[in-house]
Amino acid sequence: MDLQEKLLEEKVEKAKTKESKILESDSIQYNCQDLDQEQRVDVNPSQSNTQNIHIYISSNKNNLAARITGVTYFEESKDTAPNVKIRLFFGHERVLPVYETNSDNNGNFVIEDIPPGYYTLYAELGDLKYYSHYIKVLPGQSIHESVLLR
Repeated sequence: MDLQEKLLEEKVEKAKTKESKILESDSIQYNCQDLDQEQRVDVNPSQSNTQNIHIYISSNKNNLAARITGVTYFEESKDTAPNVKIRLFFGHERVLPVYETNSDNNGNFVIEDIPPGYYTLYAELGDLKYYSHYIKVLPGQSIHESVLLR
């Protein structure tokens, strides 16, 4: 006789002694669980997130690539500055340039086929330098930036 049957018999005996009726809706439920189970829980979980950004620029007539043009000047004399090293950086980080070029003999420079985004421009000629604020480049836009070397 298992435990369930034994408890049911005791309940029936109590009901007979009290002269009460046992309802069929009475039920007995048993929960037997082995408490000696070994459980392994990782208390130091690790999570890593990665993001991949792929930028595709097409060369068809619906081209979304933008360009930045400009002229380099000496701030004091307002004369054009030839052969200035121009670097374009994505965002505010000045670690790895997206594009590098030099201005021509008339101080003009062109940076073409860049994707939309926020850029900063850095120009340098000897001890003279220029840092731009953010340049917002929209798809297919052409921006002109004057560079004053200090």
